[in-house]
Amino acid sequence: MHLTLTNTIRGLFTFGSPKKPESTDHSYEYIRGPIEERGPCPGLNALANQGYLPRDGKNLTPALVSTALRTALHMSHPLATSLSNSLKPILRKDGTFDLPSMRAHNIIEHDRSITRLDYSAPNNPTHDNFTFQPAMFEAFLADAGPGEEGITLKSLAKTYVRRKKESKKDGGKLGLGLWFVNVLQTVSLLNTAGKGGELERGLVKTFYEEERFPDLVVEDERTRTLLGLLGKGVLLLWHVVFA
Repeated sequence: MHLTLTNTIRGLFTFGSPKKPESTDHSYEYIRGPIEERGPCPGLNALANQGYLPRDGKNLTPALVSTALRTALHMSHPLATSLSNSLKPILRKDGTFDLPSMRAHNIIEHDRSITRLDYSAPNNPTHDNFTFQPAMFEAFLADAGPGEEGITLKSLAKTYVRRKKESKKDGGKLGLGLWFVNVLQTVSLLNTAGKGGELERGLVKTFYEEERFPDLVVEDERTRTLLGLLGKGVLLLWHVVFA
């Protein structure tokens, strides 16, 4: 899930529709779909794996995504709308897209992912920007320290700086718009699933390794807000610059 600068500004002025949509499909059993039907965003992949989005990942619309974000992850209307509107550049003429459409480089998908290779990295001759990389994930966990320490803004800042250096060495490029996306993407899971300013390590493993939101996330009805996400993005940059 990604949030552009333009859609963030629009989201700040999005009002109305405060009522969470009522779901008509309660078959939210986790059934992991094949990688051929998935994109580089573990969040949307998880929503399809759990039935909040069509399980085949096809013929999705921003409205469907917005409803899934509000139903499964208890996002506010402005946040869900801003995230779903960021998908518009990959829509077909009929207003739909498939999850694999998100693989198109430097439209929504971008370099410096925490768990996926850069599009043109030397060790990525096939330009695979959607396959989960276990070694990259272990480096991400290592940034939080040894043992069972949780992931915090401080450790996310360490990850952000490390991936920036690695990507630059590999020739990765990130324009201003996608830089903003990258900052907010770095803190998006913390905004969605964190408690007390921390992400529990087991939860993070479930999310990235299984592409699934644990019950403790979907059953936590606290509203996740756009301002909360932006605030965490600002704090991440403070840690990057000063900590």
